[in-house]
Amino acid sequence: MHKILILGGSGLVGTAIINEMNKYDKFQVYSTYFQNPVPLNQDRSFKLNIEDSDNISIILNTLKPHSIVSCLRGDFNKQLILHIKIAKYLKENGGSLYFFSTTNVFDNDLSKPHYEDDLPNSHSDYGQYKIECEKRMTEILHDNVCLLRLPQVWGKNSPRMNELLTLLHNNKDVVVYPKLFHNTNTDTMIARQLCYIINNNLKGIFHLVPKDIINYKDFYYELITRLGFKNARIKENFEEEGYFALLSKRNSEFPEQLRFTNKSVINYLIN
Repeated sequence: MHKILILGGSGLVGTAIINEMNKYDKFQVYSTYFQNPVPLNQDRSFKLNIEDSDNISIILNTLKPHSIVSCLRGDFNKQLILHIKIAKYLKENGGSLYFFSTTNVFDNDLSKPHYEDDLPNSHSDYGQYKIECEKRMTEILHDNVCLLRLPQVWGKNSPRMNELLTLLHNNKDVVVYPKLFHNTNTDTMIARQLCYIINNNLKGIFHLVPKDIINYKDFYYELITRLGFKNARIKENFEEEGYFALLSKRNSEFPEQLRFTNKSVINYLIN
């Protein structure tokens, strides 16, 4: 039985990963949470406070996981300390880390979409934190860390979807960026892709993105229209421009059912 510990299992992506992994007999799934519950029995969930640096050591030594999946949120410095502890534990005891990162590692260069082998370049605190995590985890674990960079993530009951629906129902402005190109993924697709990566022992950096990029305004306009809001208040912001987008050179490593487009993200959200 393969023991997997999910850090941050109560969030959007973490919850989807738990639900997907529970479909496999080979995975014994455990998760941490801070305040919100996770969809696991009490004996499979651990409260984790990143303010307490000893907390994670107790969990790791109690559980002895074979793999750790990190979708944590919280204070960047505290998270970095915690991730270094996790990486050192896995180096000493054996095991793999699957670390979720972000498009923001490239947010200082919007001149083009970025691939896995592009050098990260960020001006934001969030992007710089993720770059530092990627760097430190790779230095410690080498091939035993898999970096999974995400685009804009949606789910049927995600904060992003709920915020959009609230604006639409209250006839408030939805801000869109006609000069910006981006791409998207869903919580459930990310979970399926992760399970495939683990099951097939794939290594390195993955951009978990669709085969295409899409204009930000076009994506939102189609989603809003297909949700049934014909007279939504769309406010255009022309200040943001360029490519806040990832592309992947590794899409061919996934089977056809795990390759998708931005249009299929919209199809999933409205069905």
